[in-house]
Amino acid sequence: MLIAVSKQSALRALRVFRSARRQLPHRRHELPEPDPAPQSRWTVGVVPLDALGLSAPPDKSSPIDVIVPTAASRLRASFFSCHVQPAALPKDSFVMLGDELCIPCPELLFLQMADVMTPEVHALLGYELCGSFSRSATDPRTGDVTYDIAPVTSVEKISRYLDACGRRRGAVIARNNLRRVADSAWAPLEAVIALMARLPADANGYELGEVSLNVRHGTTPELVALGCRESRVPDIEIAGTHVGFNYDGRAHLDLDAVVEATRKGDPAAAMRDVREKYLDDLKRNRELAAMGRVILPVTSSDLFAPGGLDVVMLEAALAMEEFDGRSASHLRTLLGRPSAGSRRQQLIWSLLPWPEAQRYARELLERTPWKVASHEGRT
Repeated sequence: MLIAVSKQSALRALRVFRSARRQLPHRRHELPEPDPAPQSRWTVGVVPLDALGLSAPPDKSSPIDVIVPTAASRLRASFFSCHVQPAALPKDSFVMLGDELCIPCPELLFLQMADVMTPEVHALLGYELCGSFSRSATDPRTGDVTYDIAPVTSVEKISRYLDACGRRRGAVIARNNLRRVADSAWAPLEAVIALMARLPADANGYELGEVSLNVRHGTTPELVALGCRESRVPDIEIAGTHVGFNYDGRAHLDLDAVVEATRKGDPAAAMRDVREKYLDDLKRNRELAAMGRVILPVTSSDLFAPGGLDVVMLEAALAMEEFDGRSASHLRTLLGRPSAGSRRQQLIWSLLPWPEAQRYARELLERTPWKVASHEGRT
């Protein structure tokens, strides 16, 4: 069997592939003709459910998105939603995931999803594709995340691909959303914080400027000689300033492990691990300060509490005002508008990994003057 899936189906397949820690092939191909061999026709039985992240066979109400090179090669089965390859795509826009499954290259996939996702969710997809994590194929919002894997593309590669696409449908939207994306994100919530810092005020963001993620900075030899680490890596930095953020979430200091160990009567090891991590965080902040970098910690409560991220972002703006001479007046003005604050918090909540996010996403969509073709309200 050989089949090329597209859009949401391709994104699920790519997430399954990356979550298995498999390396995406560098070689790209033209779109192949579909082939059900060794069967003579397409049936549900030939569909690779696991590779597509499906727990049940597709049907007419939940078909698989497929793409074919010509109208003559259309797949007529009711469990397929079939599209013909658009004319004049850049050469070699597809990549093979093994012998039987083909997907659009990550750059084309990013373009395809511009018509499916809201701008913020689409930008977060860019962080994922250009970063070292993958969301769950079956539950991208609250499912398990795979970390420490290779990016499958970069902002520069996506930008070059979109340039080669000209004024194709969705390319203008994709280019605009790509402006909010940065390479090298290590985790989904890190990407959310970076996106909110980067988004302009009229898109419910904080408009702090361009960001860089996970850039390694060397410690001075004198400090290394005294036992400090050779380098530190802030999660997020505001380009052209001395200010940035580290996301220290609930798993960062695993207090739940201490509670569980206490319940079992042996908390010593868990307490030691948490204490060592806490002390390392203090040393990290000191060493970064010695490099002239003001890195503000962001916690999960800052994201979930009403107005919590407003406080952190204003503190960052005030630090930039103090250390970089960059005025914080625009953020003071923005945070003084209650209606804007309500929309901004609703956006933040819609992007976070909790069940309530879908409700906030739907409410935001209802208040948006445009509608996307197939918005799922999830990342």
